[in-house]
Amino acid sequence: MRRENRVLLLVAVPLLSLGAGPKESCPLGGSAIESPQKQQTAIYRALSANAELVSNATATRHRGVRAPAAPVAPQIPQINFIDTHVFAKMARDGVLPTSLSSDEQFLRRVTLDLTGVIPDSATVTAFVADKGTDKRSRKIDELLASDAFVDRWTMWLGDLVQNVSAATNVRLYYQGRNAYHAYLKDAIRSGKPYDQIVRELLSAKGDSWAVGAANYVTRQIQNNGPPQDTYDNLASHSGEKFLAMPLVCLSCHDGFRHLEQVNSGLASKKRSEFWGMAAFFAKTQTRVINNADPNNPNARKYDVIDNPAGTYRLNTTSGNKSPRAPVTGQSSIVSAAYMFNSEAPRSGELARDAYGRILTADRQFARATVNYLWKEMFGLGIVEPVNAFDLARLLPSTLPAGSTIQPTHPELLEEMTTTFIAGGYNLKSMLRTMANSSSYQLSAQYTTGGWNEAWVPYFARRYPKRMQAEAVLDSVVKATGVGITMPVLGLGNITRAMALPDSVEPIRRAEGNFLNQFGRGDRDDIVRSSESSITQALSVMNDSIVTTRIRKATPNSTMSRILASTQDPGAITDQIYLATLSRSPTASERQQGIDFLRGGVLNQRSEDLQWVLLNSLEFLFY
Repeated sequence: MRRENRVLLLVAVPLLSLGAGPKESCPLGGSAIESPQKQQTAIYRALSANAELVSNATATRHRGVRAPAAPVAPQIPQINFIDTHVFAKMARDGVLPTSLSSDEQFLRRVTLDLTGVIPDSATVTAFVADKGTDKRSRKIDELLASDAFVDRWTMWLGDLVQNVSAATNVRLYYQGRNAYHAYLKDAIRSGKPYDQIVRELLSAKGDSWAVGAANYVTRQIQNNGPPQDTYDNLASHSGEKFLAMPLVCLSCHDGFRHLEQVNSGLASKKRSEFWGMAAFFAKTQTRVINNADPNNPNARKYDVIDNPAGTYRLNTTSGNKSPRAPVTGQSSIVSAAYMFNSEAPRSGELARDAYGRILTADRQFARATVNYLWKEMFGLGIVEPVNAFDLARLLPSTLPAGSTIQPTHPELLEEMTTTFIAGGYNLKSMLRTMANSSSYQLSAQYTTGGWNEAWVPYFARRYPKRMQAEAVLDSVVKATGVGITMPVLGLGNITRAMALPDSVEPIRRAEGNFLNQFGRGDRDDIVRSSESSITQALSVMNDSIVTTRIRKATPNSTMSRILASTQDPGAITDQIYLATLSRSPTASERQQGIDFLRGGVLNQRSEDLQWVLLNSLEFLFY
């Protein structure tokens, strides 16, 4: 391709780093963890800098938008209780919100957030032309009902429970992974209540290659230690993922003299209380079935059963945890008891059934979930980091002396929690409420005066975020019109990255490498990341996944379709912008495009124009 022509039009802007995710909880023997307060400050600073850079690059430079000389409060409708809380806090503290996003900005944002891919040109055109006052809510409902929504949120749930064919502690093999993925996908498609999903994961039994939910237990098996290590894994993992609390520290030591500066609510908890949580899993047995796959003599699967004789004994000196031994007067056998209210299984109730019942009835379960969803939609949690809730800092009534409230909007968090519970733990319903709010639909460009980093926790503007890895690939495919086919073990050909069952697939293919460059992680020891890198920039500039798809000669490409329909530089510019950035060009952009296309061979320059837009911040961030 002709890079010298491309840079005449626009120099591709390097990708912006959004900062790393939360640090891993302390390893065995670790003496300190970076405090959530420090992590929160770093997140706020990165979001503020990112918002200014991205919005100025995409809105001010391209559209000529300038903030008014004197701040003016825009008239923004309050749609639901989210807006009541968000705008009341801004009004109380003298922070002005920005204006609402345009139809094009809203459509691209909500389509990416709910389905993980940009809208096509026809959808953008129809949406902008729609004069109905309820068109945004109708579009939200349409997206929530789509197959793409199912894939996008199956990906989210798969990340949360870390479904992957092979991890450092255990292998599920592709058969177990596929069964797990099918379970998660069916749960999202059918609208299964989230509390029911979690109870089924925690209590599932059976063949791990046939009963998808049974892989929640098998995924946490620790084969290189005593069974208590596996029980601990299940307790700490369920605490982190479903309660958003870092319990792994307590699996090795008491919280006293370790967690005071990290988590006030856990500082008073003892390792013996954690053992009570882990004891809910002590009657769980995973029987190994070797030679499960005739094509792979090394493959093994598991049969997850309940073992009535199972106990959690304090008699270990090996494995992945510090030695387990009873203190004076304590039994060497630990009884199951929920750490946060001491509740135990009822008479005749299976231990894991009891744990699922108690955990999902805990208000913190619903609170953690709505905060996860908020982070996915708004780019910033009401509590940050999202997996580091401090129960002592949620409300003024529980606040330790000298501490600050952890949530940015504690009353909003509690009302969302109550609403989620009352609504039957319906993920789709909560996402609908968030997407319909004016708070979600604010512009990324701050148009009501100079921006102040201290305003980040007010949600006074949209915080642009980079598409996640799968969305980048799927959106390149959508923008260029050239489909993709990725063979996946046991599932045949997959045509959307967002539909992949884990972060290993596709194996040894260019598409997998492309996804890895954009930080999809491995659902094991490499977390998903939105950090940027030189290799990401080079991938979009040079990878054949991009460069072959922008060519007129490529069958069914956007360029072949556009150039077959018109030779008019203005119409070509219009269609390339619409297909790639989900909007029409501004007058200055259109003229710039026309001049560029007229300056050389039309077909080649048209390809270069789409290449430039694919390499812009506006394509990768939304």
